[in-house]
Amino acid sequence: MTLIIPGVEVKVVKEVLAPQLAPSGVLGLVGVTEPGATGVKRAASWRAFIEAAGGAGSFAIPEAAPALANGVFELVVCPVDGATAATVKILADSGEAFTLQARAGGPWANGVTVDVAVRTVDLGDNKTRTLFDLTLARPGTDYQEVHRNLSIDANDARNVQTVLAAQSQLVKLVDAPKKAPKASAAGAPYALAGGTDAALDKYTQALALLENEPDVDMVLVSVQDQEPVRLGRIYSEVIAHCDRMSARSLGRIGLGQVPGLSADTIKTNSEKLTATLVSDRFVLVAPAGVVGAVAGTLGSLDYFQSPTFKRLAAIPEPSPALGVEPQQELLKRNVVPVVSQRGRGIIVVRGLTTDGDQISVRRVADHAVRGIKVIGELFIGRLNNDEGRGALKQKLVEFLVQMQKEGAIVPSTDGTDPAFKVNVYSSQDDFAKGIVRIDLAVRPVRAIDFIYATVLVQT
Repeated sequence: MTLIIPGVEVKVVKEVLAPQLAPSGVLGLVGVTEPGATGVKRAASWRAFIEAAGGAGSFAIPEAAPALANGVFELVVCPVDGATAATVKILADSGEAFTLQARAGGPWANGVTVDVAVRTVDLGDNKTRTLFDLTLARPGTDYQEVHRNLSIDANDARNVQTVLAAQSQLVKLVDAPKKAPKASAAGAPYALAGGTDAALDKYTQALALLENEPDVDMVLVSVQDQEPVRLGRIYSEVIAHCDRMSARSLGRIGLGQVPGLSADTIKTNSEKLTATLVSDRFVLVAPAGVVGAVAGTLGSLDYFQSPTFKRLAAIPEPSPALGVEPQQELLKRNVVPVVSQRGRGIIVVRGLTTDGDQISVRRVADHAVRGIKVIGELFIGRLNNDEGRGALKQKLVEFLVQMQKEGAIVPSTDGTDPAFKVNVYSSQDDFAKGIVRIDLAVRPVRAIDFIYATVLVQT
């Protein structure tokens, strides 16, 4: 508008403000859940995880509990379909009483025992009632469920189907009970069997769901059948997924584990896995059972901090225990050992990706890329003059100065090279094509893992 009558016109121009980046430590967790769990669910607490994955999710995805206990910011749970649930037929005096089925598919429930105790209650007037107790237990663990005073009467408040549906995290009834069960033989309880893991393509499909979750910066696939060749194929898919997301400026790190019940088996399996899983975006942990805690610890640390010598919580002592020689063998193959040390607790010996780089260096680089992407998108359509390109450079410098203040990037040790360099420019040919280029160099801080001391003994 042009003023006709003398006066003052004021225009208010809002400064471009870069939005805050999503917090680091968001873990994409892929695994078998209870049937009915569809789509991606988020969980920042144990209660939220159980609501997302079901009660049996704590057994089918054992990495969730230690990840949350060690401080991961949030879980993004992607369900895997196609796993077969373990079952067992509970017998009556004649024929079958009912069939119990694991609440979630996979081999995790194979071997779960079911002990049946039956008793007859005298109701008077020559009437009796048959009640029974079910005791369920997972072998090799302390977990046990006891469900008492159960009945097959559909109108009874203690109807076995109703009680198990509401209270059991292990099993459910497939159909309504036909007959009262007979007691299991002393010392010979029933046992669930027949559970199998989902096929490789099902894991791949579930992993693809994470492509629509831009804030995820770590990925962990919970594989129940850990046969090394099968495990290597799934982990290769994780690396491919991380590389694809990196190309979209949404870099993330995958985590996996080396199976084995002895140090020799772990050594052999690590050789098989590391032969094909060399990547700056993948972390391989040994022994099996600790990777959830490692992921949780990474999620609790600042993105520029190394997990080396950091304590892990909420897990038992790693088994098998890895001595000094196995640790050295694993580190030579860029596998991350987790061990129990006197006076320190359970710790990560050294945080490395499978190509030998430090995990924290990769995470710093990813943070810088995400920041550049977010800031650059704010200036699209505003870079057709030097002022616009200058403003973009200023915002990038602000972001990088903040990274330097946090300690994520540092100058060279001799002080001659700065922590970062940035240049924003457009050649005449670029300008005609609508292109602005950013040249950027950052120097991520590195963990100091080794100290060499010289002691002069004077006399």
